[in-house]
Amino acid sequence: MKRLLVVLAISFASTAAFAQVADRDVLVTPEGTVYTATAVSPSSSAEGTSGIASVVDLAVQKGSGTEHQIVPDSVVFGSNFGGALAYDTDSKTLFVLWIHMANRMSSELLLASYRDSKWQPAVVIDHQAYTDRSSLRLGITRRVSQLQKDGSYADVPALLLHAVWWDDSHSEARYALLPIENGALSAAAVDIHSLEEFVAADSEAYHAVSEKFNAEILHHPAIVSSPMQSTVDVVFGDTKNNSLHGVTLHPIADSRIHIPVGIGGGNGGGGGRVKPLSIAAPPNFTADWKGPFTVLERGDRIVLANTGDTALNYITYSDGAWTSMKSIAIDAKFPAEAAISALDKMLSTQ
Repeated sequence: MKRLLVVLAISFASTAAFAQVADRDVLVTPEGTVYTATAVSPSSSAEGTSGIASVVDLAVQKGSGTEHQIVPDSVVFGSNFGGALAYDTDSKTLFVLWIHMANRMSSELLLASYRDSKWQPAVVIDHQAYTDRSSLRLGITRRVSQLQKDGSYADVPALLLHAVWWDDSHSEARYALLPIENGALSAAAVDIHSLEEFVAADSEAYHAVSEKFNAEILHHPAIVSSPMQSTVDVVFGDTKNNSLHGVTLHPIADSRIHIPVGIGGGNGGGGGRVKPLSIAAPPNFTADWKGPFTVLERGDRIVLANTGDTALNYITYSDGAWTSMKSIAIDAKFPAEAAISALDKMLSTQ
């Protein structure tokens, strides 16, 4: 296996440098290391890659040097893609979550960790037959509300990962809570929900859209903030009602760490609750956006952005209405990540 990974790293190095933003996640650590996860196709000459359509390449940039390596457990039959990253500053551990499809009839989510230049074996988060997933995102928090002896809740340290993705087979956004203990995840501790479980009944009004409406805009749930405390904010689409919802998820620890079902969780510990954000999708949206979206949100203002070959295209919801689509030119000197950062600053100052 070691020899195979070396061959793959050499074969993929030039490909990863020109990877499309459509399947790439970038993370910068406080120490200045830049991690980039990209799905790449193996070279036909690489040993032992028969039947492998794609694997997850991790680029590690420190200063002016960049090293490429393949996530070991992504070197398996089928397609491996959609890599999402999160980083724990205390333990200096990188987490990589990705989608593996052995065939078109099933898929699974796998989580691996990388620390001190060593990989830990991947854990299967969720395996489902007849399920197609996309738009995987990963966030991290470091506190949880724990049940006390007097029945109250108090925040205590806990390392939690939060994953969201779109379930294409069931047309819904989904969420997984991934508690990390002693640097590892137990598959039995994973708590998975449909995000629609946290939407109040009075937020489910149907919104009419144009005949040519592109519902792709609703297929990209996003973790829009991760304050590294005890809650995480998520924005996701609802194709049944043509809506966008925002929820704040607040895990609790009683007999286990989980998200209580129902609005408000039904107890003093918090739980999932709807933010004051439940809005109609832009009814006349017909742009041919493809691949992952970036979602930025500040209160009742929200920006949806999509990266094309030469521009970052975006629309904004503000004061109860959607703007027309706008574009920011991107190139090698001003990449999509820089354009998204500029949009984030614009939203913060409005």
